[in-house]
This record gives sequence, structure tokens and C-alpha cells, in this order.
Amino acid sequence: MLSIDFGTSDTVAAHTDPVRGTVETFVESDAVRPVSVVYGRAVAEHGGRRPRTVVLTHPDTWTAQQIRSLIDSAVRAGVDSRSLVTVSKGWAAVDFFTRSERLQRGSVVAVLDLGYETADAAVFTVGGGGAMRLAAVGSDRALGGRNLDAVVRRMVERALVVRDPDAAAQLRVAPVHVHRDLDAQVRRAKERLSREDTATVTVRLEECSHTLTLGRDEFDAAIAPVIDRAVTGLRAALADAGLPSGTVPDVLYLTGGSARIPSVRSTLGGLCPVRAAGETSTVVAEGALVAVENRRRSSRARTLGWLRPVGIAVAAVLVAAGIAVAVSRGLTHEPVVVHVSGSAVVAQPFGGAVGAPQTAGFASIPADREHSAVPVHQIEDSTGTDQNRDDHE
Repeated sequence: MLSIDFGTSDTVAAHTDPVRGTVETFVESDAVRPVSVVYGRAVAEHGGRRPRTVVLTHPDTWTAQQIRSLIDSAVRAGVDSRSLVTVSKGWAAVDFFTRSERLQRGSVVAVLDLGYETADAAVFTVGGGGAMRLAAVGSDRALGGRNLDAVVRRMVERALVVRDPDAAAQLRVAPVHVHRDLDAQVRRAKERLSREDTATVTVRLEECSHTLTLGRDEFDAAIAPVIDRAVTGLRAALADAGLPSGTVPDVLYLTGGSARIPSVRSTLGGLCPVRAAGETSTVVAEGALVAVENRRRSSRARTLGWLRPVGIAVAAVLVAAGIAVAVSRGLTHEPVVVHVSGSAVVAQPFGGAVGAPQTAGFASIPADREHSAVPVHQIEDSTGTDQNRDDHE
């Protein structure tokens, strides 16, 4: 199985290893043909074998038409349409983080995906039996990793003005390749400041170059307004969910590259409990695999639940018919009682001790632990994503 989490900066793939039985991930930065490149690479890593299921992720706010466009692009990239399913990013994140835990009734769960172009929030409520409902979604297209890059760029420009005003003036009229080089360094500096206390950026001009050092404290202070905007957006999504004023999530799941930044986690952690994976950019891709597997297990459990009473009824008829044949042929002269329970059919002589069966059919079939029916689009369904999950464990 292969899942592809398409992003505006990077595309992340997660695929199952048929030998080790593990999930492996990789990141592809081809922005022109992301699905084609990722699909081809995954097929090559599996010795030319095509995946039986390809899962595409999309923002929770997408319409059916946008999802259809995503599917069509995958088909044009060479993916077999019969193998395609789609999962929204919010559902994928929830399934990733709840693989080994049970959500309590009445819980409020939120997902904040801090991508490169946008920040997307999704709010879920947990009902009876653990049934989950997508209560609200929100998206801020002016908030994302690109905005943080712009903050770091301004930090560099201010430092350059202090260091060499003439160089700062040259930078404003510098060729495009100079700005592209600087932007690439700015992005790397942002990522480094997510892990370390300092990062350096070198401004390379035709007549001179300057290496500037940026500090974590300065970075945190500069991005504070951006983080505050993310908090505001999350509160707006909670209000849209119809929850009482002042409600905060019982847990907030963070995904996306910017979720690595310590000040992002600490600021949001002051609002509610926060959970984030070590590698935040692969959460959605891995969670999509979990989501589809959960859906399959839930479907099998429902099928078994439907087959069990039918099978027991058929067994009862067959046992009764066998007894009737035996009586007609004189093979038995004792009255026989057929006991039908929720898990078995037992035939025993009249008056015999219950629990001492003479003939038994259809022993109890243990059902798989029920999992959610995740809103996963089959390729032939283009009506939009189901917003409810009614049988989450």
C-alpha cells in the first residue's frame, strides 16, 4: 500500500515494506510532477510491483470537485484508477495518533496542520461508543511556513542594514539568482533554528558577501505574531464547531513542517495538551495508511457481524433437518432439543444437561476489534467526503 501526501513545497510518501512488514517514508521535492515522481520511485523500490492501493491525502476543506481533480491528476500520472482512495489530512492525523489509545466520550480533538502555504485546523468531537464527528474545519491561506520564511528574511535584511548599509542597498536591486540563493538559505536557517540555538545566512553580492548569525531568541520573538494568529484560527474553528465559549481541545495534534519549531509547540501547549510526532511532516502520509487499514478492519467486522446470525440460523436449520432424517430412519428415538444462542447451535437429547452438547455447529467466531469507517473516497465516489465516523473504537 502506498500513500501520497501532496504538499506545495514537498510531497511525502509512506509505503509498506513487504519483506520487513514496516512502513517506510520518503520526501520528494519535485513540484512539477510530484505524484508521478513519487509513484515511480515507490514502484522502483518494490522491484517494479505496483501497489494494490494508492491513498491520496487532501485538506479537510476541499470540495468534491477539488478531490476529483486530485484523482484525475493521479490517473494521468499513471496510477490505476481502481487502486485509488482518498483521505483528508485531519482524519489521517487522528488515526495516526490514536493507533494505540481510546478516545473518551465527550472529548474534543483538534488537528492543526502547519503547512508551507496554509495552516489548516480541524475539530472533532467524540460521541457514544467513541464515534467521531468532524465538527468544523478552517484554513488560513496567509499563514504557513512561507510566512515564517518571510519573517527570517526580514531578520536578515535588518541585520545587513546594521552591518553594511551599502550592501543592503545593493541587495534591493540584486539579480534574481541572488535572491533565490538567499531565500534558500533563509529556509534552511528557519529549519535549523527549529533544532539549534543559532543559524547563519550568507548574503552573496557581486562586490561583497556577509555572513550573518541569527539567534533562537530573536527568531522566537519575530515569529510570535504568526503563532498568535494560528491560535486565533484554532479558537475560531472551535467556535465554528458550536462548542461552548472557552472550550479548549482535550488534545491538539500538530502536523506539518512548522510544527517542529519549539516555540510553536510551547505556545500552543499553553492552550491545551499538544502531541506531535518526531517527524511531523510524515504524520499525514503514515496516518493515511492507518486510516485505510482501519476502514478495512471495520468493514470486515461489520461483515462478520452480519454473517454470524445468518450462519447460526442456517446451522440450526441443518441440524434440525439432520435430526429429522435420523428419526425417520430410526437412527434415534430420543426427543432432541436444538439450542440456538448468539454464538453457536447445540443439539442435545431432551432432558440432557445444558452444556453437554452432543452435536455442535458454528463455534463462536471472534470479531476483529472494530475500527472507524474513515471518510475514504473510493475512485467511483465523487460526491464529497463523508464528515462523520460513526463506529470509531
